[in-house]
Amino acid sequence: MKLTDLIIPGFHPDPSICRVGKDYFLVASSFEYFPGIPIFHSRDLVNWRQIGHCLTRKSQLFAEKQEIELVRSRPFKR
Repeated sequence: MKLTDLIIPGFHPDPSICRVGKDYFLVASSFEYFPGIPIFHSRDLVNWRQIGHCLTRKSQLFAEKQEIELVRSRPFKR
């Protein structure tokens, strides 16, 4: 089998892949969107199917809105 492109189409940055038996699972960074961190499944590293998300509940998010605003307002240290 000749493989030419193993990339999942669309915006799926920082992919991480693990193998469990004959199955491959891929997660990608998507911290800008909710639900977040999509999970994909493949048996051949070519055909991927999205099977869910890691972050599916608001309770799993980084912080409350007020805390996020605090983090964003801090100056960057150089």
